[in-house]
Amino acid sequence: MFYPSKGLIIALITPFNGKGAIDWVSLRRLIERALPFGDGLFFGAGIVGEGLFLPNPLRLELLQGAMDIVSGKKALLLCPTANTVEETLSNVEAVSSKYSAPSNQEPFYWVDIPLWYHSNRNLSQVYQEWAKCSPFPVLLDNHPHLITRLNRTLKRSNIRTAVLKGLAGNEQIVGLIQAGDLKRTMHYQRAVRSRREFRFYDGDEKSFLNQPSSSGVVSAGANLLPAEWKEVVVASLSLAETPAPNLLLLQQSQKLRELSQALRMNPAGSLKFALHRLGLISHPQVLSATPADASGVEEAMGNFLQENFSLQNPL
Repeated sequence: MFYPSKGLIIALITPFNGKGAIDWVSLRRLIERALPFGDGLFFGAGIVGEGLFLPNPLRLELLQGAMDIVSGKKALLLCPTANTVEETLSNVEAVSSKYSAPSNQEPFYWVDIPLWYHSNRNLSQVYQEWAKCSPFPVLLDNHPHLITRLNRTLKRSNIRTAVLKGLAGNEQIVGLIQAGDLKRTMHYQRAVRSRREFRFYDGDEKSFLNQPSSSGVVSAGANLLPAEWKEVVVASLSLAETPAPNLLLLQQSQKLRELSQALRMNPAGSLKFALHRLGLISHPQVLSATPADASGVEEAMGNFLQENFSLQNPL
């Protein structure tokens, strides 16, 4: 089983045109801009990629189109998560059936947010069925703040540690994107210690900047500052002993902290506003299912753009 590269995973936005369809010209532009810096490109991410709110035909179009564009240039991460087990597995099967690559090429990786459509109870059975639909490796995404948005009563918003320990026995599951607290991360790491290559990526940029994980980070901010994020991730995973590189890392980290703060209100809306103002995407449109306070987004990102991109009129 393949494991994804350690380093910077860029969770790309999903740009739309004025009619709500995927803007492939803008997406290609973002992909080409990200390729030199990302160790992997992630499409359909739950919040920043608006993947959980896409109508299913649009979700499949995004995932299949991303495969065609990236085409082995970098590790490819795809989120097929839908509202039910059946729909999720149908997406897995549909995308897998379209995939073809030379045997020596790194495969793509699934990223699944299991608690979006299933409880912790009997979760291992979902991935037994998953293996029948696709042979490709799976990363789990534990995102408690996202799960609490669901309009239903849940006992837990995190994957239980005992459940993760059981899932680690499934070799198709090769890692975890963890957007929860550090204490839980430590419990998770102990739970999978028998899997030495098991990947742990920070799903929260602020957490990574405070205490980098062993594998890297899934970054939304890298849509806007891919070079700066790459530099910080490389330095964080191999901290230099000489003071000059550490000083540079500190300076860059501060800039990325400010960006992370500007994105917290609404990552997709904030990034699309910024990328549109910079001329990198044609429209700043977000899905109606992910509303944002437009004035708050524009103020926070406008200030950041003015300070870091020398825009005279960022709003």
